[in-house]
Amino acid sequence: MQRCFRKYRFLIVLTLITSVRFGPQLSAQAPTYPQDFFRSPLEIPLNLSGNFGELRTNHFHAGIDIKTEQREGLNVVSAGDGFVSRIKVSPVGYGYALYIDHPNGYTTVYGHLQRYASKIDDYLKTQQYELESFSVDLYLQPGQLPVTKGELIGLSGNSGGSGGPHLHFEIRETATEKVLNPLLFGLQIKDKIPPSISSVWIVPMSDSSWVNAGRVPIALETKGGGLKTTTLPKVYGDFGFAVTTIDMLDGNSNRCGIYRIEFFVDGLQVYGQRMDRLDFTTNRAMNAHTIYERFKKDRSSIHGSYRLPGNPLDIYDNLVNDGIVSFRDGKQHACEYRIIDIMGNESRVKFSVQALSDAGGKVPPAKNALARWDWEKDNTIETEEVRISMKAYTLYEDLDLTIASSKKVTNAVGFTYTIASPYEPVHNAYSLALRATNVKPGKENKAVIVRWDPDKEKTISEGGHYENGWITAEPMYLGHFAIMIDSVAPAISSVDFSPTMKGRKSFNMKISDWLSGVDQIIPKIDGKWALMEYDAKNSRLTYYFDNRYITPGEHQFELKVIDAVGNEKTFNGRFTW
Repeated sequence: MQRCFRKYRFLIVLTLITSVRFGPQLSAQAPTYPQDFFRSPLEIPLNLSGNFGELRTNHFHAGIDIKTEQREGLNVVSAGDGFVSRIKVSPVGYGYALYIDHPNGYTTVYGHLQRYASKIDDYLKTQQYELESFSVDLYLQPGQLPVTKGELIGLSGNSGGSGGPHLHFEIRETATEKVLNPLLFGLQIKDKIPPSISSVWIVPMSDSSWVNAGRVPIALETKGGGLKTTTLPKVYGDFGFAVTTIDMLDGNSNRCGIYRIEFFVDGLQVYGQRMDRLDFTTNRAMNAHTIYERFKKDRSSIHGSYRLPGNPLDIYDNLVNDGIVSFRDGKQHACEYRIIDIMGNESRVKFSVQALSDAGGKVPPAKNALARWDWEKDNTIETEEVRISMKAYTLYEDLDLTIASSKKVTNAVGFTYTIASPYEPVHNAYSLALRATNVKPGKENKAVIVRWDPDKEKTISEGGHYENGWITAEPMYLGHFAIMIDSVAPAISSVDFSPTMKGRKSFNMKISDWLSGVDQIIPKIDGKWALMEYDAKNSRLTYYFDNRYITPGEHQFELKVIDAVGNEKTFNGRFTW
């Protein structure tokens, strides 16, 4: 992709940069928050496995992950007086999650719970049976379920998308739902370790920018507050910088995220970021904040110190020209990173670059693109086989659109089409249609668009529907796409279902689907809907015997699973409890 600048943007030439006076900047000082209203939500010392603002897949981490001694079932208590405002249950994401509104204008969120306290659980089960759904998102009135500071609200767990037992904890502004760094509210952690800086990156921001005779980002390893190399990188053109950095906490092996980054060129700060608050509506723009290709390939903790034109994040301050600087004066320029954690521990790295005075006769090769898409405008293109439509602000910068065909996806019906590159991020879903030329008559409603992820080496269904010879889906990635047919019913197997359940507390089933994904799960006992908890990451359904909903005796169990294109499978069995 050719990097571009806002149409009104001007470049700062470094020979003049120190004499330029800039307008008002965003404050680099953190606002103050109440320090004694909230307590820790656990009854053990606060020890984190993840902190606020860490780089995660497609987002910054929006809370803190508190260790629970590698086990489930620890008491989780309300961090302050308030009332339960929302109960959300999902087989993915936060799993069993609880939201408590507080009178000071904040909401606390508790994720990946194993169970709720009895008064909350009783209300939840009533609603689940009434709605005949395990997954629910319930909003409550202020007087329904009040809680006091320190009151038991549930047990810690590993539900939803959790990768191990822990408690996910958030503090949000109730009115805006913007999420705030919980460590700004007086919660104490042990941390005397300064952040580590393993490399700095020099990122060409246009096709006419060169670093060490190349046009791709380069990484320079650090050593002792400087660079390992003694050779100055040679640069010409417009550049952003980036830094690979993590933070460690006392007595903890987990690699945490960074609170504050500042970047200086020739003594002038041109970039700052602070992880005080995040907005869920823009959080996916983490993909525009990091070097996306590197992050997607190996989850590198790289923070870009520049802002792409379509990046809507509001974590930045003290930006000069969006952090992009111009090197064309033939002089040497001093650069410095300052990385600060939330406890005030600081690390610095200093290095220099050598600017060239001309490009050395290098001319960028011509692009062979079908169209140049403007990130600020709606964009549409249609070829004989592919149709794409994107709303404005889906891209983070202008895109030279290319479409190529290959035979990359095994078992695909027809060609695989590569739309731009899997390493070009997008902010929103867009419309992608592939012509269903090779789909056999009668199979149209079993067809889905799939995406091949080269880094995970995995084929992922993006769904889709058939209309007038086209299959249309709404992916949130660019890359490799094809059509596949899903005619295979979901799989159901027993883990410990038995004709005799006397004395048992539960039984378990396993379910899976080959391609399009599980869409509906319909469990019934004696013809009535039955609550089964769904753990998607383990493909497991669990029924817990509860004499409020089942009586001792003989019963008929039926489980029907339907995938996203209508294939279905049914399991039947009788048992005595």
